[in-house]
Amino acid sequence: MKRLIDKIKLPQGLKSLSYRELERLSGELRSELIDSVALSGGHLASSLGVTELTVAIHYFFDTPNDRLIWDVGHQAYIHKMLTGRLSKMQTLRKKGGLAGFLRRDESPYDAFGAGHAGTSISAALGMALALEKTDPERSVIAVLGDGAMTCGMSFEALNQAGDARPNNLIVILNDNEMSIAPNVGAMSRLFSMAVTSSVPTL
Repeated sequence: MKRLIDKIKLPQGLKSLSYRELERLSGELRSELIDSVALSGGHLASSLGVTELTVAIHYFFDTPNDRLIWDVGHQAYIHKMLTGRLSKMQTLRKKGGLAGFLRRDESPYDAFGAGHAGTSISAALGMALALEKTDPERSVIAVLGDGAMTCGMSFEALNQAGDARPNNLIVILNDNEMSIAPNVGAMSRLFSMAVTSSVPTL
């Protein structure tokens, strides 16, 4: 059976798929990612953990018109595959190949040159405030993991966003209770329990 990722134009073709087909496509993307990273090296778990989330964002939003900001570049390998770079994945992190992180000069879908955690909400907030004045129908989506909530910059940005309250800013917190290693510290523990757990306990 021919793969969906080879049959449709990505990411636009996602919108024509049923939910069952989107599940199948997510499995194909995972397999392709594992094969590519086995050859080129790179961080595997971060992207595997957001496969369905990445597909859903590109399905529901109008990227790159809607701006998608990743907090950690390693999360974005599936995003790269969905945005015209599938055939180049085996060049990941090689000279002349795809960058291991996001690069604005690599694709119009890479709205922000993400590297390591903590910057997505700040960047997205700035874009959202600018678009509110120039093109308020466009959304800005920041995707971050709970590991980013150990960064002071994330809290500063949330504080500012709560004051500015732009209508076009969406912040998605992917709480998997894991950074590059298990999160530690009181802020991480208390924030996770208070905001993301189903039954907060202290």
